Amino acid sequence: MSDLDERVTLLKTIADATRLRILGLLAERPRSGTELATELELTAPTISHHLHRLRDVGIVRAQADAQRRIWSITHDLLADVHRPDAAPGPVDADHERTVRTFFDGERLRSIPAKRKARVTVLLELLRRFEPGRRYAEREVNDILRHAHPDVALLRRELVDYRYLRRARNVYWVNDEPPARDANEAQEVPPGEGDWLAALIRGSVTRP
Repeated sequence: MSDLDERVTLLKTIADATRLRILGLLAERPRSGTELATELELTAPTISHHLHRLRDVGIVRAQADAQRRIWSITHDLLADVHRPDAAPGPVDADHERTVRTFFDGERLRSIPAKRKARVTVLLELLRRFEPGRRYAEREVNDILRHAHPDVALLRRELVDYRYLRRARNVYWVNDEPPARDANEAQEVPPGEGDWLAALIRGSVTRP
């Protein structure tokens, strides 16, 4: 892998709101996974998932300390990472809270009845699709089935909100944020357009 490819992979990995929050805390001082979970109000498995993604690209490392592991930043580019609560996120502040409520790791506990929460779930699921790639309906179903058995509903909602486009049973991520009328705008988070634009550019990391 070339230096450019490595840099692109690194940037894609850190372009995630939760990982930026983790790095913001680790930029202050090393912390254990338990400390990170407590301070960010996330579950231990969620923190572990993100830490291992960061470790895979060499951004953080863990050192054994008695019965726990202490995580710290290793990459020079991240020495001046700011606390993420001082930086605007691409999705509104309710996004993380909704994800914590309805997701258990990669699995969706239930499909929200309220529209705003459902849209947040759809945006989170959209991260599992690669912009620019064409998917057969079977492939879409396989991706969604990892989250919830009602793949037909989730697939239809992704298309109805124009997050996925469809033609002749082929699906792809919409190549531009959809325009919203007044009614739709009430159902989506304020940062939806910016978040989708970042996803299309490849700046939002897929899980």
